[in-house]
Amino acid sequence: LAQAIWYEATAALLASPQPFVRCLSADFASDSFAMAPRSAPRSRAVAPGLLVLAALAASLVYLGSLGPAYSVKGAWQGQPSTLKDTVKGDFGSVMEGLEPKVSFPPIAYHREGVALSVEDGRLNADYTAKLDGDTMLQLRVNDEQEWRASLQGEDASLRVRGQGADLDSLSWEAAQSSSVEDVGDVKVEFNSDKEYNLTVVREMLARIAGAELDAKVRATNAGVTGRLGARRELPGGVEASYSVENPVGVYDLASSTHRGRLSAAVAGGEAVLQVEGDASSQAYEGSYARDLQGGRAGVRLSHRDGALGYNVSYARDFDGVLDGDAGVHIGIDEAGVYGKVTASREVGQGLGADYEASARFEIGEDRRLQLQHALKLSNKLGYAQLAHGSGEAPRLRVGYEFN
Repeated sequence: LAQAIWYEATAALLASPQPFVRCLSADFASDSFAMAPRSAPRSRAVAPGLLVLAALAASLVYLGSLGPAYSVKGAWQGQPSTLKDTVKGDFGSVMEGLEPKVSFPPIAYHREGVALSVEDGRLNADYTAKLDGDTMLQLRVNDEQEWRASLQGEDASLRVRGQGADLDSLSWEAAQSSSVEDVGDVKVEFNSDKEYNLTVVREMLARIAGAELDAKVRATNAGVTGRLGARRELPGGVEASYSVENPVGVYDLASSTHRGRLSAAVAGGEAVLQVEGDASSQAYEGSYARDLQGGRAGVRLSHRDGALGYNVSYARDFDGVLDGDAGVHIGIDEAGVYGKVTASREVGQGLGADYEASARFEIGEDRRLQLQHALKLSNKLGYAQLAHGSGEAPRLRVGYEFN
């Protein structure tokens, strides 16, 4: 619509530009601009001007709909008692937090591979060109003479960066990847600091006794690391996987990390058993989760570093069940009993309300109860939030944000 109005306005202006200029001059020079009656000829003269102004307004609306031109926000947080000072006329502490912080979006101009842009207060110039069928050249320079260039192809890349003509600041990194028959996917990376990575991945190394083997080897300046993995589907829908991997540059099998995993569908849910560790320490974890009464219930039991851990929980959303959105999450773990309730709904007149409450009762030596709850009211321009927790004073937070 904005484009159509703009085209019509431009055509009208080009067809009769002089009346438009005269009518603007007369209108802004006349003392009775708002009260003077219009004659028919004058109305015809004003029409193109009004049409152009309407087109400009519509164009601004059209461009604004493509994305926010800027954003303005501010926030203040403190104890509600601080507001007593505002009653006495002292707005200093509140207004300091509510002072607007304006952020502007990137502004860019693009044409035929050349671009000028402003990002974070810095001017950038970019150039992009296609050198051949699959190779792209990109160059960026900013107003501080920092520059970076890159060549990106289908299986190779080179990136260079520097500062002006200073060759000492020059740095680069390159990479090339390929697929080699009977070897696997090979990728080599190296840079101006003489660091390198050579990685070979074979996702299907072999099939032995129904198990699929995969392998990955990576060579660096610090040494070589390798990983060998196996996975297999067992009867009854059980999936098993195992892998062993050595640290970089350490070739002692006792220092390698072993990982094993078993998973199966049980009673409408999923049961998982995992083991991980090396010769010096191991960690075990078992879990089970399933859908229950519109929510999700889960049980987890673990043993790590000599400590036993467990967690039994249930979570459910009540979206569509109650008037608004709500949810609950309750559980018990090795530290205590916990719970959380959230709720939100539209109050009316564009105002929304959000409430959140959480509690935890620690069953250790302290045996203390911790409570936290917060209420937030907000609309498209701003918000106010009141929060309170055990052992702390209430906190009030107000703010605004628009674009």
